[in-house]
Amino acid sequence: MGLLTFVPKKVQKLWDTWDLRACIITSLSLQAFLLLLAPFRQRSRSGLLFRSVWATYLLADWIAAVAIGLITKSLGHSNDHKNNNNLFALWASFLLMHLGGPDGITSLSLEDNELWIRHLFGLILQVGSAIYSLYLTFTRNKLWGPSILVFIGGTIKFAERTWALRLASLDNFGETALPDPNPGPDYEEAASEYSVRRSEQFLTVSGGGGGGGGGGGGGGGGIGNILSESIITVEGPAQKNTEEMKKLEVAHSLFESFKGLIVGFLISSKDRDSSRNYFMHQAPENAFRLVEYELSFMYQVLHTKSVVTHTKIGYALRGVGFLSTFGASLLFLFVDKSGFGNFEVAVTYALFIGAIVLDFISIAKLALSDWVLLALRDSQIIKYVPTWILKRSRWSGSVSQVNMISYCLPPTVKLWFRELNSYRHVYGIRTTIKMMLRYSPSLEKVHEDLRKFVIEELQKKSKKATDPRDAMEACSQRGDSALLQTHSSYIKLKWSIGEFQYAESLLLWHLATELLCYEQNSKSSNYQEESDSIFMLLCERCFISSCCRCIPKLLRKLWSLIRTISSWANRHLLRKCFHNLRQSSTETSASSKEETPDYKEISKVLSNYMFYLLVDKQAMLAPVLGNWNIVFQDTRAEAKRFFMKHKLSRHSEACNHIFKVKAKVRSVAVKENRSKSVLFDACILARQLNEEKEEKWKIMSRVWVELLSYAAINCRPFVHAQQLSKGGELLTFTWLLMNHLGMGAQFAEQERQSGTKMETIIK
Repeated sequence: MGLLTFVPKKVQKLWDTWDLRACIITSLSLQAFLLLLAPFRQRSRSGLLFRSVWATYLLADWIAAVAIGLITKSLGHSNDHKNNNNLFALWASFLLMHLGGPDGITSLSLEDNELWIRHLFGLILQVGSAIYSLYLTFTRNKLWGPSILVFIGGTIKFAERTWALRLASLDNFGETALPDPNPGPDYEEAASEYSVRRSEQFLTVSGGGGGGGGGGGGGGGGIGNILSESIITVEGPAQKNTEEMKKLEVAHSLFESFKGLIVGFLISSKDRDSSRNYFMHQAPENAFRLVEYELSFMYQVLHTKSVVTHTKIGYALRGVGFLSTFGASLLFLFVDKSGFGNFEVAVTYALFIGAIVLDFISIAKLALSDWVLLALRDSQIIKYVPTWILKRSRWSGSVSQVNMISYCLPPTVKLWFRELNSYRHVYGIRTTIKMMLRYSPSLEKVHEDLRKFVIEELQKKSKKATDPRDAMEACSQRGDSALLQTHSSYIKLKWSIGEFQYAESLLLWHLATELLCYEQNSKSSNYQEESDSIFMLLCERCFISSCCRCIPKLLRKLWSLIRTISSWANRHLLRKCFHNLRQSSTETSASSKEETPDYKEISKVLSNYMFYLLVDKQAMLAPVLGNWNIVFQDTRAEAKRFFMKHKLSRHSEACNHIFKVKAKVRSVAVKENRSKSVLFDACILARQLNEEKEEKWKIMSRVWVELLSYAAINCRPFVHAQQLSKGGELLTFTWLLMNHLGMGAQFAEQERQSGTKMETIIK
C-alpha cells in the first residue's frame, strides 16, 4: 500500500505512458529557456528573472536525471514499448547534452563551483546509464550510428560543464592567478660569483631576480609591460581597432593581473604603481568602462563555460560536438522508421532540431564574445563588427533604492503583516516578508554625473595615497576627510562621524539626507506656486480690457506648457532661471548648469542605495555592521511610535513633522543608553547641514562617496564576486576602482625589486 493506491488506475496508466515523453519535452524546453534568458542575469537586477533562472536551472538537471532513470527502467522491461526501445536509447544520449547545459550558465552562485566533484560523480553515473541503455538495445538497434554520435556530443557537453566548474572553484581559480614559477639564478653559481666579486671588493647588484613578491601579479611580464603595450595599441592606426576594442584589450590585461584579488592574493607594488598611474590619467567614463569590461570577464570565468570553450581544445571539442549532432541527424533522416511510434519519431525530430538550433545559437554567441573579439584584434575583420556588439552593456547600470522613512510608514498590506507579530522575535523573517509585501526596492539608473563624481573623488583620494600605508589610511576614512575639506563644517559636523560606528553613522546621514531632500523639494514647490500666482496676476492686470480677454487664457495655457516641460527636464530649472535673470546671458547660465553636477541627486541616490545594502545585502557590509541590528530596530521603533502618535501615513507628512521637531539635545543625553535610536540626532544633523546653504549638498555628496568607498574596500572579495551574476553592484565597481587606484588591503607593503642585494650568512 502506498500513495499510488489513492490514484485512479486510468491516471496511473496515462502517467506510465506519458511520463518519459513529458520529461523529454520539458527538458528540451528548459534548455531553450536557459540558453535565451540566463545571459540576462549579468545585466539585469530583476528578481523575477533571477528566480526564474534559479528554478529552471535546478529543474533542468532534475528532469534530465529522472528521464534517464525512466529510460533505463523502460528498457529493463522487454515487453514494454518494444518498438520504441531504440528511440529511448537515443534519447538517453540527448539527455547527456541537456545535463551539459548551455554555455551561458554553469553555476548559479560561486558555491555551486565548489561542488564540481559532485558534478563529476554525476557525469560518471549518467554516462554509465546512457552506455547501459545502448547496451540493452545493442542486438537489434537500427539507430546505432545516430546514438553513438549523439552520445559523443552529449558526453563532450557534460564534460565541458564539469571542467568549467572545476576551473571556477576558488582553489583552482587561484592557481590560474599565480605568476609563473621563478626559481631565480642557480644559487651555487651566484654564490661563487659573489665570492669572487667580494674578494675583489666590488659591491654589485645581482641581476637575477626575485620576482615573486606580491603573489597574484598574474603573469611573467607584469601589468606594467602589458599596459604599455595596450597604450601603444590605443595610439595605433584608426582602422585597426575601434575605441571600444582598445578598452577591451586593456580591461583583459587588467583582469589577468588583478583576478587574484578574488582569492585573497596580494598584488605586487610594481603592479599597483602601474595600475594606479594608468587610472589616474583616465577620464571617468573610460575608467568606469574599463572596470565594467573587467568585471564582465570575471563573471564569464566564474559562471559560464568561457574558460573552457575559449581555448584551442575547447574550439576543437565544440566543432566535434556540433558535427556529431548534425551527422546523427542526417543518419536518422535516412533510417527506416517503420515500427516506431509516430509521436516518438516526432519527439526525436524535435530533439535533433532543438539540439542543432541551440548549438547554432551557442556558436553564434561564441563568435561574438569578448574573447573571440580579443583574438581577432589584429585582424581586418574587427572593422566590420557592429558597434552595438562592442558597446553593449555588461551590467545592469542601476542601483536599488530604499529609504528609511518609507520603510517605517504603515504598509498598505496590513492584515497579512499583522499575522507576523507573533513571530517578531524572528527578525530576519519579519524584515524579509515586509520587504516583499511593501518595500520592494525601486531601481535608479547610475547616471553620468554620479559615475563621474565617484571616480573623481576616488582619484583625489589616490593622489594622497603614494604608498600602501597612505592607501590604507585613505581607505579608513568614512566621511571625516570629506568634512575636512571645509574647516567650518568639520568642526560642526565631526560628531556625526567620529562618535558613531559606521552603520550608525550611515543611518544618521541617510535620515538627514532624506529630510533635507524633502525640505528643498517643498521650497521648490512653494516657489513654483508663488511664481504661478504672480505671473497670472500680471497677465490679468495687463490684459483686463474686454477686447483682449482671450490673451490671458492663451498665456495660461502657454504657462502650463512651460511648467510641464520644465518639470520634466529639471524640477529646479525654473528657480534657476529666475535667479539668473540679472546675468548677462542665459547661455552662460546653461553652460554652468551643465558643468556643475547635481549634488543633491548624487547624495539622494547614494543614500538610498547604501541603506538598501544595510537592509537587504547585509553580507556585503558584514565586516562593518557592528551593532547595526540594535540601532536599526530602535530607530524603526521610535519612528513608528512618532508616526502613530501624529497619525502619519504619507512620506511628505512624515518628513515634515520630523523636521519641525526642535531637536537641540542629542538623544544620548536625553535617553542615556536605554535606546540606540538616531532618529532625532538625524534631525539635528539635518539642521546643521542646512546652515551650510548651497555648500551642503557638495559636502553631503563627498561624505556619501567616502561611506561608499569604506564599505566597498571592507567587503570581502568573495562577496563582491557573488554579485556579478545578479546584475552587479555599484559597490563592487567602487571596490575594483579603488584597487586599480592603489587603495586597498591586498597590496604587498614592501617588495624586493628585480635586483636584490646578495648577503652572506657565512662569516
